[in-house]
Amino acid sequence: MADEEWTGSMSYAHDIMASRSRSQMWLGRPPASAPASQANAAMSVGRTNAEAAASARTLPGCAVDGHEKAASSMHGAPSEQTAFNGAGDGMPPAEKPRPVHETVEDVEITRSRRVWTFVTWALTWWIPSPLLSWCGRMKRPDVRMAWREKVAICVIIFFIWCVLLFIIIGLGLILCPKEHVWTMDDIASHDSPEDSYVALRGRVYDITEYVNQKHGTGGYRATKDQMLLYAGQDINASFPLAVRTACPALVGPKADPKYSMYLSVADINAQTVFPFMHKVGILASSAELSDQSFYAKYVLPTMSMFKRGDVVWGMDWIKSMHKDQGKYWRVINREVFSLDDYFATIQSPSSGDAEDWRFLNSHIENMFDDKGGGETDVTDRWNKIPWSARDRLANYSCMKNLFYVGKVDDRRSVRCLFTNYMLLAFACVLMAIVLVKFLAALQLSTKKRPLTPNKYVVCQVPCYTEGEASLAKTIDSLAALDYDDNKKLIFVICDGNIVGSGNDRPTPRIVLDILGVDPEYDPPGRDYLAIAEGSRRHNIGKIYSGLYEHEGHTVPFMVAVKVGTPDEANRSGNRGKRDSQIMLMAFFNKVHFDLPMTPLELEMYHQMRHIIGMDPAAFEYILQVDADTEVLPDSLPRLIAACSSDQRIAGICGETMLGNEGKSWTTMMQVYEYFISHHMAKAFESLFGAVTCLPGCFCMYRLRSAEGKPLLVAKPVLEAYSELHVDTLHKKNLLSLGEDRYLTTLMMKHFPQYKLKFVQDAKCRTIAPEKWAVLVSQRRRWINSTIHNLAELMFLPDMCGFCCFSMRFVVFLDLFGTITMPCTLFYFAYLVYVAVTKIADVGYISLILIGAIYGVQAIIFILRREWQHIGWMLIYLLAYPLWSFILPIYSFWHMDDFSWGNTRVVVGDGKRKLIIQDDKPFDPASIPQRRWREYEADLNAAGVLNAPPPNMNPNADSSRDDERMSVYSRKSMAMLSHYRAGSMYGYSRAPSVMGGSASDHYTVTQAEVPGTYAPVADPRYSMISQPAVPLQYALHGRGSAAGEYPSHEGAAALGAAGAGVPLATIRSQSPAAVANRPHTLLATSAPSQIMAGAYDHGAGPVAAGSGTALDAHHHRPTSLYTVGGQAGGTPSDSQIIDATRRILAASDLRVTTKKKIRQQLAHEFGVDLAGRKDFISSVIDRILSGQM
Repeated sequence: MADEEWTGSMSYAHDIMASRSRSQMWLGRPPASAPASQANAAMSVGRTNAEAAASARTLPGCAVDGHEKAASSMHGAPSEQTAFNGAGDGMPPAEKPRPVHETVEDVEITRSRRVWTFVTWALTWWIPSPLLSWCGRMKRPDVRMAWREKVAICVIIFFIWCVLLFIIIGLGLILCPKEHVWTMDDIASHDSPEDSYVALRGRVYDITEYVNQKHGTGGYRATKDQMLLYAGQDINASFPLAVRTACPALVGPKADPKYSMYLSVADINAQTVFPFMHKVGILASSAELSDQSFYAKYVLPTMSMFKRGDVVWGMDWIKSMHKDQGKYWRVINREVFSLDDYFATIQSPSSGDAEDWRFLNSHIENMFDDKGGGETDVTDRWNKIPWSARDRLANYSCMKNLFYVGKVDDRRSVRCLFTNYMLLAFACVLMAIVLVKFLAALQLSTKKRPLTPNKYVVCQVPCYTEGEASLAKTIDSLAALDYDDNKKLIFVICDGNIVGSGNDRPTPRIVLDILGVDPEYDPPGRDYLAIAEGSRRHNIGKIYSGLYEHEGHTVPFMVAVKVGTPDEANRSGNRGKRDSQIMLMAFFNKVHFDLPMTPLELEMYHQMRHIIGMDPAAFEYILQVDADTEVLPDSLPRLIAACSSDQRIAGICGETMLGNEGKSWTTMMQVYEYFISHHMAKAFESLFGAVTCLPGCFCMYRLRSAEGKPLLVAKPVLEAYSELHVDTLHKKNLLSLGEDRYLTTLMMKHFPQYKLKFVQDAKCRTIAPEKWAVLVSQRRRWINSTIHNLAELMFLPDMCGFCCFSMRFVVFLDLFGTITMPCTLFYFAYLVYVAVTKIADVGYISLILIGAIYGVQAIIFILRREWQHIGWMLIYLLAYPLWSFILPIYSFWHMDDFSWGNTRVVVGDGKRKLIIQDDKPFDPASIPQRRWREYEADLNAAGVLNAPPPNMNPNADSSRDDERMSVYSRKSMAMLSHYRAGSMYGYSRAPSVMGGSASDHYTVTQAEVPGTYAPVADPRYSMISQPAVPLQYALHGRGSAAGEYPSHEGAAALGAAGAGVPLATIRSQSPAAVANRPHTLLATSAPSQIMAGAYDHGAGPVAAGSGTALDAHHHRPTSLYTVGGQAGGTPSDSQIIDATRRILAASDLRVTTKKKIRQQLAHEFGVDLAGRKDFISSVIDRILSGQM
């Protein structure tokens, strides 16, 4: 018990010591010169775990893990600390060498990690480690391993590129090479003077230029018009061949000595089409036509210059000629032969002896003349004919010269159409997804304003180096939300005391100035465990709270500033956005489960519950907003309404739009991309109830379900998200680059039965990068974190749907699309090349798919009449190479581009050893923790349950009176005036935690003298107190046990404000309702009634007129100036007091200020009361403090 009493009495002095030792520049504002004793005190503050724990003992009776810990256990310090602080040589601490401490932790290597490590080495074994160490300056093995992992991932991605491009380009060329072939229908379409094609014995010739030349001899010259009669025709009949010329091995001189045997033409009409016949011997005056080798010597060489390819016939058409029309068309080895003329000649009576015309092998005749019973493709029968090679060659050459009409058209075969079918199937799937996205994004129904549910929401705003304009816009937008001000809390977390680029003061100072916090107010620092490694786990934060007024809204706020430990010189307090998120998540987890809390969390609970009057256990939702985001007024009600209508929604987000879309070309090309990723994609995923990324700039999570089951604050989520050892490439990209997306992944992993939804009517505007370099850095983080998070999602066991209709398939498409984005540019370039060179057929399916995708999106804009998006889409398409190629390539190669900290990784014996280097040892158990109920009981016993933290700034000016001050903003000062002496926040000469007495390290200044006031915050946003017990307890004199709090809705404003009972809950009730209460301050004017709720700070509330010591302590004269009226019609003090009581009773204390009350008094009495300003202000303070 002695230890506990010593701790409580010493806390306030130690608060001041710790605050001064931390920094001589509070939040960027250097204090005035301090006495030498203060400077010595600042240097003498300990820098070890023992002193860190002692700093935490600013809270009464804190103990590790909720158990009481003797004060003597907090005194020990390592030997190097003693030497460091006890040298007394006057050397500044920064100039002395700091010892290096190593903490070794063994971490089991998972099976998946072993497999991936094996794959990494298998892909990068050819890169020697010494080369990376010497040339790459990668001295640490974990850094080299991360580089190898990056290279392995890039190799895998490149392999996937190659496979994809091979399938969509190369496979088709291999299975079905480009053939220069034409059907007779194709040839028939080339019949114009500018485009003239003909077919001759199965070959295609382009005679466009040939028809312009002179043809024939003497009087038999052909005109161009006559030549054009051949265009688009099969001209075999115009160039007949003698049988002996075509088949010399089968028809010899004996059978045809004069080359007079010509086959009859089965198609009679073919002979009448052409005006000229090129038959040997038909024109005696022509030497060429007199040569029996005319066709081989003159025709073929000339026509070969104009050859374009082969004639092709569809297999179905050939079968039709065979089966349906009884023609002698057959296929041998994919070549098409027509023996119609052969059989027509045999069967013609004018041919004489038919046997003279049977020059082909009988097996061929039988094969072609099968009466329709055989196969059209007679290749097998051809190969089975029992003949010699010489006979085979002779018959084949004869058939090729006389009866060959072309090839089978393989372009429609399965072999050639395989890739097309595959691409078509893939295109159909994509088109189905695009169509569903279209329908999901369309939603033409009129927006209906939702009913505002009665839910408590904390609006979390983590900030780092943002500017004043961005921060003010974000805070103002949250304050102006169309939501009950009493149900929302703005919670700003400043990640370090850092001056951002372009700012003139640190970010915390900017935030506090926006909120109107007194620049001279400096609360004590509180220890907590941060998300970091080694000694950086120890961090110190400061809590501010109050009310913020904006455009008629009065909203409670809290600000947590991470100021860092005294040893931090660079970026003090900074621990990252994830640490800021976990600060609140861990707090609400401990609130839900009633777990021991760190000093900072206890201070958060204290101020949230008893200073601004909101029960932490009442909060159900947390709205996460970035510090550069403007939330539209109706967004929060829509999010809450959606969650209230579906209790299975665990997380929800709205549409993120750009607020600086026209700033530069860089921002303009992002507008449409934001629409795709933050509207269409999320609307589609929302159909599955699984939005894969709830953006940290604007989303909301449910803290617990309607049944009380923890969701966001559940232990599995919190443990996974609080990973300390971010020591691999995968973890770095998950937790350092994409923490918002990973938090969504964890929610999907641990709560698959719940939904993550998107509401398009809830909107916000954010600031996009305006410079290319900033955009590249942002997209590098987003692309790489997307890859790693989607890879995590791929292995989740429970995802809705099945096969291609499952969310897993959608995730796979997203992952595949992300890593293959550069392939699209390659494919587009290939399509352009093919279209220009015509080396292959253009992939019309791809073009149709692309057109459909963007066409459907254009339809959305047209139907919604959002014409500007069409322009944004065109700008996006112009910048497509940047999105699809440059940014992904840069991101993939810079996947390992981040800081590695002081942790080295050594792998051995099946475990991964983490060696953490620090300048001092740190034991997380040295940060004391205890449960809120125990701490609240101590606060109650000390009489400071409703008191705000003391001001640790020794240079504060406590005499200022801001004209904007709210009428109830100074009551905390009155409480401090009473509590300073002998309380846990008072000065005491108890032994110091450093040894000796407090005076050895601390000099009392004016701010510490009991009875003086602490500096007051900016009056509009001042901190206010919350009653510890409901009204009925105060009226009936019931005692207050630790942990008994009033509900936020039912707590009344107690009358004895001067005794420390605050009026925070008045703001939750209308002025009329408050004025009509018979037992509240606002409805009572008699002093005895005002004291009806006096609070005894040792025994809880007491009944009216109980006569406690507080009555005497707070007794003040009725007037500080005059009694009775004054000359000139000036009202007397009693008249002013009565009128002031009446005005206060009828006023809304949330918006009323002293200035307004003075103006109303002047109007009521009809005189200028400027000379009574101080008196009126004093009367207001004394009425609200219960002294009048």
